[in-house]
Amino acid sequence: MTRPHILDALRERVLLADGGMGSHVQGLTLDIEADYWGRENCTDILCLSRPDLVRDVHRAYFAAGADMVETNSFGASPVTLAEFDLADKAFEINKRSAEIAREAAAEFVDGRPRWVLGSVGPGTKLPSLGNIAYDPLEDALAEQSRGLIAGGADAILIETCQDPLQIKAAVNGAKRARAAAGTDTPIFVNVTVETTGTLLVGPDIAAAATVVHALDVPMMGMNCGTGPQEMAEHLRWLSSNWPHLLAIMPNAGLPELVDGRTHYPLSAADMASWLERFVAEDGVNLIGGCCGTTREHVAALDAMLRRRGGFRPAPVARKSFWVPSVASLYQPVALRQENAYFSIGERCNANGSRKWRELQENADWDGCVAMGREQIGEGSNSLDICTAFVGRDEIFEMNEV
Repeated sequence: MTRPHILDALRERVLLADGGMGSHVQGLTLDIEADYWGRENCTDILCLSRPDLVRDVHRAYFAAGADMVETNSFGASPVTLAEFDLADKAFEINKRSAEIAREAAAEFVDGRPRWVLGSVGPGTKLPSLGNIAYDPLEDALAEQSRGLIAGGADAILIETCQDPLQIKAAVNGAKRARAAAGTDTPIFVNVTVETTGTLLVGPDIAAAATVVHALDVPMMGMNCGTGPQEMAEHLRWLSSNWPHLLAIMPNAGLPELVDGRTHYPLSAADMASWLERFVAEDGVNLIGGCCGTTREHVAALDAMLRRRGGFRPAPVARKSFWVPSVASLYQPVALRQENAYFSIGERCNANGSRKWRELQENADWDGCVAMGREQIGEGSNSLDICTAFVGRDEIFEMNEV
C-alpha cells in the first residue's frame, strides 16, 4: 500500500514509535570479533555484520504495535565512526540501516502503513564544548543523512540533542542531504533535558525551542535522559508554547544500578499511564520509548492508543502561543518587550566603539566581555557583536569574543 506522508499522518493521528535499540542490543551476548568486527560497543556496525539481528529488533517492535521504527544509526556519523576507524563506512552503514528497517516494515502486509525514522544521535563531540568545529560537524551529519535518505527513511530524527550548535549542524546537514537527493524528507528534533532541568550544555527547554523554531523544524520533542515523570514539566511548556507537532519518547524511568547492571524501573503499565496523560492533556502527536523500553512497553502503549481511539486517536487540540525570541546558549529573550522596546547594545562593535577596538587590538577578551555585561546592566536585551576592521583576523577574534 502507499504510505501517507508522515507529516499528514502525524497531524491526523497520534502515532507510536518503537522502544530502545541500543540498550536492547547491548543486553545480547555478541562476539566482539565476529559480530562487532573487533569494534566493541559499536552498535551501528551490526547493520553490516548482523543485519538479521537488527531486522529482528525492528520486526519485534512492529509486531508489538509500533507504527514506525528508528534506524540502527544513532552513532553512525563519520565523526563518531572515526573512533572505530570506520568513518569511510558512514554512508554505507546509514543506507543499510534504513534499508533493513524498510525490509522489516515490508513484512507486515495487514493494511497498516509503517514508517522509518532515520536516527541521528548527538555523537561524542559537541561544538559548544569545543570538542569539534561547526563546519566539519555539519559536513559529517550531512553525509549521515545522505545515507539515511538513500536507504529510504521517511524522516530524519535528530535525537538526544544536548547542544544547540549540534542541533543546528544536524538540521542544516540534513537539509543539505535532502536538497541533494531532491526529496521532501521531514526533519524532526528531540532534545534531552537532564535532571538539572536543562540540556547538557546549559539551555533550558525554552532556549532550545527558540533555536529549533528558527530552523523551520515541523516536530520537536524530548527523549532519553529521564523518565516521563521528570519530563512532564518541560513537556507542559512545549505544549503551551511550541506551535508545531510534538513528540515524547522517555526512558523507562531513571536508571538504577542493580547487581552491577543498569536497570530501568518503570513498568509497561506505568509507562502507558504516563503517556496516556501526555496524549490527553498535552496534545502530543508521537509517542514512543527510549532506553530501557522493550516490546512490552510498546505493546502497552499500542493498547492504550487503541483504547482511546479505536486504532489511533486524533491528537488533542492544543492552544499554543509562540513568542518570537532570540536565544543565547542558556535562555531566550522575547523580541517584544512589554512597556518598553527591544534594545540592542551596539558598543561591542569595532566599527562603532573606539574602546572596543582598543580592547580587541590588545586581545583583552575579559574587557570585551565586561563591555557586554555593562550594556546588559543598562537594559540591553541583546548584543550586536562585530570584530571586523581592517588588518585583523576577524574569524579568530570573533571566536575568542
